[in-house]
Amino acid sequence: MQHSSPPSSHSPIVPAYQDWLALRSWPVLRFVYAIGGLIPLLYLLGDWLIEPAAAEVLRLRLGYLLFWAVLSALSFKPGWRLPMALSYPLYTLVGVSFACLIDGQLLGRPEFILATSLLYLMGLLIAKSSLALVLVCGGLTVLATAVLLPALGLDATTVKRVVFFHLLWAGVCGVAAWVIQRLNRQLYRTESELHQLLAVNQHLLAETELLARTDALTALPNRRQFFRAAESALAESRASGRPLALLALDVDHFKRINDSGGHQLGDTVLREVALCCRASLRDSDLAARIGGEEFALLLPGTGLAQAEQLAERLRLAIAELQLPAAVTVSIGCAELAPGMASADALLARADEALYAAKDGGRNRVSAGRRSPAQGLAH
Repeated sequence: MQHSSPPSSHSPIVPAYQDWLALRSWPVLRFVYAIGGLIPLLYLLGDWLIEPAAAEVLRLRLGYLLFWAVLSALSFKPGWRLPMALSYPLYTLVGVSFACLIDGQLLGRPEFILATSLLYLMGLLIAKSSLALVLVCGGLTVLATAVLLPALGLDATTVKRVVFFHLLWAGVCGVAAWVIQRLNRQLYRTESELHQLLAVNQHLLAETELLARTDALTALPNRRQFFRAAESALAESRASGRPLALLALDVDHFKRINDSGGHQLGDTVLREVALCCRASLRDSDLAARIGGEEFALLLPGTGLAQAEQLAERLRLAIAELQLPAAVTVSIGCAELAPGMASADALLARADEALYAAKDGGRNRVSAGRRSPAQGLAH
């Protein structure tokens, strides 16, 4: 129950720009890959339902589908993945090459090649991929049409027209990718700044929460936190039947120490007493500073006799402190009893024992009650 250290705050980590970009583009690229396989399937369905295609066209489309399935599996396989910088250019090059064979040579509709090329390039733009990847893939569409179409026997005019429009659209997509990249970088900077502000706010919130329940001088829980913990321990003790003890500790003649050595010495005394209290306790116990020179030690699972023994060891440890002024403490011990309805009642009983220790001459431990005559004298 010790609360001497601040809670760790999990600050959000901003990924590097390329990682940030990949996180946003990856889901869209998966969709683009899916479309790349869906379109040949629709063509095959049309060939089957509407107009049967030549056997060579069917073989090429099935070959493309096989290539698409293998490349998709390699690109999106969990664990090891083919890098997108290699996968997508290969996807584009093979896709446009098949379009040249099917649409350019076998079906005699070379204008459809451009539609295929635009599918790959627009997918990159929608996924906000890097400018370099868009330029590489755009260049591959131009290269594939410029090399394959003449080799397939298309006339020069058709080849020039198809290559020209591919070059035009590759340039347009490159400009669009450049604009998108600038916007992406601006968005990334803004998001990074927001993450940093969030981390600072989380840190400030953690510090504020710590200050709200911690005594700044001794780093022990303060009075408010003590009563929260005491009420919780009291409820647990009643539910489990385990004992609960409390020590009320007061530094003897603290005003005299302050007057003789100044507040700096007084602060040193309080810090050293706090260290002794913390060193004397188990992890389940709690030491708190609840007043100027008054401390409270909450001892779950501890009976009155054990509490008195601990208090005596603590009193001796404090008396042996090597400080410019002699320091002693008086300690009152109390155990939770059936008639105590709250932590206030338990503390009041420990305070009564503390006053009995002071009335007995200070520098001692007491579990007794103050006599009426002693109470009137003070």
